[in-house]
Amino acid sequence: MTALWKSPGGGFVDTVLRGVGQVLLQNNPLSGAIFLVGIFLGSWTVGLYALLGTVVATGTALLAGVPGASVKQGLYGFNGTLTAIGLATYVTRGPILVGYVVFACVAVTIVAAAIYNLVNSEHVPTLTAAFVAITWVFLAGLRQFSGLSGAAALPAPRLPSESLSGGQALTPSDLLFGFFRGFSEVMLQTSVWTGVALLVGILVNSRVSATAAAAGSLIGFGVAWGFGASETTLRGGLAGYNAVLTAISLAGLYYLLSYRSAVFAAVAAALSVVVDSMFGTVLAPVGLPVLTAPFVVTTWLCLFAASSFTRLHAVHPEDATTPEVNLRSISRRWESLTPRNAGTR
Repeated sequence: MTALWKSPGGGFVDTVLRGVGQVLLQNNPLSGAIFLVGIFLGSWTVGLYALLGTVVATGTALLAGVPGASVKQGLYGFNGTLTAIGLATYVTRGPILVGYVVFACVAVTIVAAAIYNLVNSEHVPTLTAAFVAITWVFLAGLRQFSGLSGAAALPAPRLPSESLSGGQALTPSDLLFGFFRGFSEVMLQTSVWTGVALLVGILVNSRVSATAAAAGSLIGFGVAWGFGASETTLRGGLAGYNAVLTAISLAGLYYLLSYRSAVFAAVAAALSVVVDSMFGTVLAPVGLPVLTAPFVVTTWLCLFAASSFTRLHAVHPEDATTPEVNLRSISRRWESLTPRNAGTR
């Protein structure tokens, strides 16, 4: 079994699973396998597209000659995972969609490499920026393609209006559904079981990240509820998924874990809810989904500000693994670290 796993085929499977795992910032093939099971629990069809997108994006990176270490860590697969899921969610499935997804996942790999070159000098990770950009492009393009137009399940373009449905009393079931869907919506799924699987997959790799993710989902839910978000937003987990990703990224992964970075991550998770609301308003007239843009914007802002935070210590992109490993391997060099040379993935 070990020899099989070390073979070229086994190595590619390992890379693909790590790509799925990196959707929730977990460089672990077992986590990726559990995430994939979770997606299949929500939808077999979407699960197949997620697998296809990861394979295409990973294969494109290998064929293009991207440095092997980055590819093997799944850093060129996860954008393909999300792009395929996004298109499969918003477009009626059919033979044309398969080609559209493959094309988009090749493109997202190119965009991911371009964004990496743009932000690497600032020690900032690409996150899911390539997925957001390419998915917006390919979804917006649907309205001009007769072979796919009319097949989109996108929201109709509309002028934004004030929500009048907030402030309602919530039941324990609302909190339960909102909490787990705060995880499942990362994969654009609504199944509670998908959310459970994603939380378990994170826990397999890192207890700190799992705790941060759980806190992020609760923070997103609580902030949105306090500000009067609609029941649909709360119960559907739409207020939590960007907060989940933001909390994972800043609570021990891209900043060394401390009580200061934990508080900072909680504040950033709350901010992502407001940024999410802003994107919802801005994108309503063009009928495009928010996706994980609030996570990208909020986390980038926090990481670009790293040089000003003298009591927070960032982790270089190439050193970022899990909060537990970050603490063990970097704490020995604590005094030599500065906010600028610590960086992020």
